[in-house]
Amino acid sequence: MIVEPAGFARSIVGVPLISLVIVLSLAPSTIRAAQPARELKEVKVAYPPSMASVTLMTGIKQRYFEEQGLRPVLLVITSDLALKSQVVGEIDYTLFGGGSGMLAAAQGLPIKNVHLPHKFADLTLVGRPEYKSVAQLRGKKVGVSRIGAVSHLTADAILRRGRVGDVTIIQTGGIPESMAAMMTGNVDGAMVNPPNNIILREKGFREMVGGKQLKEMNLRFPENGVMAKRTWAEKNSDVVKRFIKSIADGLKRMHDDKEFAIKSLSKYTKVSDAKSLEESYRWGMDSFFKDFKTPPEAMRLMVDQLASSRMIDPNLAQNTPLTAYYENRYVEELEREGFFKKLWQ
Repeated sequence: MIVEPAGFARSIVGVPLISLVIVLSLAPSTIRAAQPARELKEVKVAYPPSMASVTLMTGIKQRYFEEQGLRPVLLVITSDLALKSQVVGEIDYTLFGGGSGMLAAAQGLPIKNVHLPHKFADLTLVGRPEYKSVAQLRGKKVGVSRIGAVSHLTADAILRRGRVGDVTIIQTGGIPESMAAMMTGNVDGAMVNPPNNIILREKGFREMVGGKQLKEMNLRFPENGVMAKRTWAEKNSDVVKRFIKSIADGLKRMHDDKEFAIKSLSKYTKVSDAKSLEESYRWGMDSFFKDFKTPPEAMRLMVDQLASSRMIDPNLAQNTPLTAYYENRYVEELEREGFFKKLWQ
């Protein structure tokens, strides 16, 4: 059973975007001071404030986007509204290429994943202190960020593999909200990511399924890939490639400079605890990949999970080619041009 929290407002396409999002400042004085020789192309990017977005933030802070002639405008917005806004041209990119992106594509929205550096979900199933096994969640409530998101698909897969039925899935609205629901006793278990899992663990909650177990279960759910409207990406292939380059440069900096990465993580997640930041960094580096191509087998796993959860029609899932959900040609072109080889040499 799936429950939406009281007061949950469904997103409506057509409402002016600016009234529905928080536009984050990109330090315009810094950008003006740089006085670039060429005009920067503005790209609107919807993103979740999590570890998966730190490469984006690093690319902005280190001016990798400026070097590529781009000026990202960041928007904090729910995944469903972001993807729908993308279809009508109000957003260029969304960093919601996991379950939400695939669900939208399966439902006919003309969007595709154009690159995927994050191939494992950085999630943990946390339960109440008295629970010692996943089986004890039978008949209980489990919080996930949003229905169709990776947190929901991962929870569903864990419960199915453990043959744990009769669980009520609660859509909380986000990972921080799931954490809050755990602490207030509104749910008995929740899918959270670092550093939220660490905070809950230190407060006595039990980490029931962690990163190690997820990898052993081979639950390779693509999380937070970059989605673009198909027609827009085809008309702006050079912009797509420059965006990918900027993200890759951000990942390289974080990979090579741990101290810088942890400082960036602290700044953008508002976490200061050294232990939490250390574990978050380790989780992040384990889940990021240098190969930005979307793996077909991971997409197949996600499609199968969406179908088994009855979130998409099983016949539709079977008859829809996997390439309807992703496009690797932009990354492959950069590979042929030698960009990644030079970056990681």
